[in-house]
Amino acid sequence: MTDFWLRIFLIRHGHVAYFDEDNKPVNPKYAQLSPQGIEQIGLLADNLKDTAFDRVYSSTMPRSIQTAEILTQHHSSEQVSTVDAIREIKSGRLRDLTEDNSETELKEAYLLQTNQLEHFLQGEKWQDFSHRVLDWFEKTILSASKQQNILISSHDAVNRVIINWMYNHPLADIYTQEQDYGCLNILDIYVKNNQILHKRIKLQNFTTYNPLKKGLFNSAMDDVYNMYVDNNGFKE
Repeated sequence: MTDFWLRIFLIRHGHVAYFDEDNKPVNPKYAQLSPQGIEQIGLLADNLKDTAFDRVYSSTMPRSIQTAEILTQHHSSEQVSTVDAIREIKSGRLRDLTEDNSETELKEAYLLQTNQLEHFLQGEKWQDFSHRVLDWFEKTILSASKQQNILISSHDAVNRVIINWMYNHPLADIYTQEQDYGCLNILDIYVKNNQILHKRIKLQNFTTYNPLKKGLFNSAMDDVYNMYVDNNGFKE
C-alpha cells in the first residue's frame, strides 16, 4: 500500500510583450515576457528560492519556458521539461471579429457553458483543450511514487481548467477562476494505491508583486480586449 501527498505549484507566466518595439503585434505563439513580466517572476522566484522541486514542467511556449527558467534560477540542478499538452488554448483569427461583436466575444470567452460555446474564439474546441490538459495532469500525478513538490509553469486558461478540476467542476464556466500574470496556486493532492483520493487548494491566484490586488480590476480577457481595441483602432 502506497499513499502520499503531492504539492503542485501551478504558476501563470508573467506579463507578456504582445507588441514589438515598433508597436507591431507579435504572434502569441512566440510572445516572450516583457521586462515587467521578468520582474514579476523574479520576485516570485525569490519567495520560492528555499523550495526544492522534484519535477519542473513548462509548456512549449517561450513565455512559459522563460518563467520556469527564472523560477529555477536558484537551483541549477532542476531541469525544465517542456510539455505541449499544457500550451495555451488556441484562438481563431481575431482579425475576423467585427467591432460590433468583439467586446462580447472576447470579454465573455470564458463563459463557455453560459454562452454555449463549443470553441474558444472560433479556434480550439473547449472539449479537446480540456482533455489534453487534464489527461496529462492526471497522468503526471499518478506517475509519482512518493511525496514530491512539482512546479508547473503554465497559462491562464490551462490553470483555470486545472483549478476547476480541483473543485470537481470539469469544463464548467471558468470566468470566475481569475489568474493574474505571474500568479501562484498551491494544490495538494492525495494519492493512495495509484488513485487520486483527496484534493485541497492551499493558495489561489497569489501575486507576490501585488498581494492585495491593488489596481488589478481587469480580467485576463479584459486585457486581451483592450489590446485588440488598441491594435485595431476601435474606440471603446
